[in-house]
Amino acid sequence: MSDSIVFIAVDFGTAFSGYCFKFAGSEQIRQPQWGKEYGFNTPKTPTSILFDENEKFLKFGYDAVMTYTRKTQKDEAKKLYLFDNFKMELYGKAAGCGLHKDVMLTAKNGRQMAAMKVFSESLKFMKDHALKMIGEHTSGVKYSASDATWILTVPTIWSPAAKQFMREAATEAGLVTEYEPENLIVALEAEAASVWCRQLPSEGFMEGDLGGAEKIEDVPGTQYMVVDCGGGTIDITVHEVVQGGCLKELHRISGSDMGGQTVDKNFKTFLRELFSRKVFNEFEKNYPNELQRLIYDFSNCKRCEGNVFVQCPINLHQIASRYRDIEDYFEEDCGADWDSGQILLSGEKLKSLHDKSIRSIKSLIKDILKNSNLKIDYIFLVGGFALSPYVNSFVKKKFGGRCKVLCPVDAQMAVVNGAVTFGMIPNVVLSRISLFTYGIETAHLFDETKHKGKSKYVTKEGEVYCDVCFKSLVKRDESVSFNEKDQKSMGFGFYYTESKTAEFTDEPGMEKIGSLTVSMPVIKKGSSRSVILKIKFGFTEMQATATDVDSGKTSSVKLDFLSK
Repeated sequence: MSDSIVFIAVDFGTAFSGYCFKFAGSEQIRQPQWGKEYGFNTPKTPTSILFDENEKFLKFGYDAVMTYTRKTQKDEAKKLYLFDNFKMELYGKAAGCGLHKDVMLTAKNGRQMAAMKVFSESLKFMKDHALKMIGEHTSGVKYSASDATWILTVPTIWSPAAKQFMREAATEAGLVTEYEPENLIVALEAEAASVWCRQLPSEGFMEGDLGGAEKIEDVPGTQYMVVDCGGGTIDITVHEVVQGGCLKELHRISGSDMGGQTVDKNFKTFLRELFSRKVFNEFEKNYPNELQRLIYDFSNCKRCEGNVFVQCPINLHQIASRYRDIEDYFEEDCGADWDSGQILLSGEKLKSLHDKSIRSIKSLIKDILKNSNLKIDYIFLVGGFALSPYVNSFVKKKFGGRCKVLCPVDAQMAVVNGAVTFGMIPNVVLSRISLFTYGIETAHLFDETKHKGKSKYVTKEGEVYCDVCFKSLVKRDESVSFNEKDQKSMGFGFYYTESKTAEFTDEPGMEKIGSLTVSMPVIKKGSSRSVILKIKFGFTEMQATATDVDSGKTSSVKLDFLSK
């Protein structure tokens, strides 16, 4: 990683994706602009991918959306596989709960494709696009993926299984090989944004300043909260600046799945209620390409305040008109009017579509501010959804009296810009707060007072063991640095729970989230030997190594969080 020529950060978002890159030794971060050929000029492109009827990759981003929506014949559009918002399929799924290597995704045409293929082809597109652009900035010098350190961002609240899925998709896409996994860093989105915000000067924020400080990284003791408002998730992290500009996590990460696309879903529900379920279901079934364009057009309205116009698709208009005059659907209290082929949403209606997301943001921030040990100076709003005037004004009004609420000028790019910085100094976050109690399953000599009613295991020698005992390695809410946790053991299951006092792996709330496979060398001393297992919890991904005491051989340990 230290020999990398260039650092490339990929922000694979729910609604929009982008990347940026920085050459080793350079101060400049570069990024492409997307959609110029369609009249756009944005730092990100829609996270949409299109395959043909034979599951062959066709287009990504604006190209995918425009190609699909321009298919005027409904039968032609139905042959194509269009996927969008598919990143959220990984949210909330841990091992044993549906996330495995063979999980399937459903396209707009109702047909399914392997999620691993959809994710890996998306990342492959980003990889190829980035390497081509880098070549254009270096007089045509061609770089390969192995010349780069890749930083891939994931939601802060994702499970270890989801992070592993993304790593394997990136490997399949050719960003890295199985032999050089260290060339891929998985960065947490809110954490990456925090790294970016900590080094911004006052002029890097909209409508506000840092209150005299040049940069908060220069003021040890400064505490701040980063609220990352993305398309799919709301992620929050709390950091304190320590000497040297590094960061210490003060509160366990939190979040929800109430990002900006919740507003899109609410708009879709509103249309179904407005035109009737019968009308909207017919439109959705027969004209998925027009519905895609409608929702995409509406998503741009989230950065507006007050009344907004949304073009009504021709076929939705025609289907609705078969049952009633189009004007009759728009009653006085529905929050919308009909105006020459357009749906006019009132400002109050648009605001109401935000309510669910705003309530979630309010609850998450309030829960953190209840902690009397925290003295938070700033709340930084980042992410594309942070640019919604309803979100921005609400947080400032509700919490501005307690903390200074600021939004970076380039809020949408805070995550990816911070990610490339994080890739160059991955140890900038010195410690993190554990979300769960993590540990392993062990066996203890059976004690009737402690183990009554528990599973028993009897050895050949007649010794009786309780084989569902839980050995805690890290407890929930514990601050974990880069120090390793040592445990002399062999192969075992890996568990987590929200309980701080867990004793057994079969108690309520205990989840098996993976397995540890320790490769043992064959040695002359026989099978009775010791292994020192070291697990590093203080990183964005857990890392483990095993050292055979007799041979001294050290090897990586596979932590497998995906269901079989």
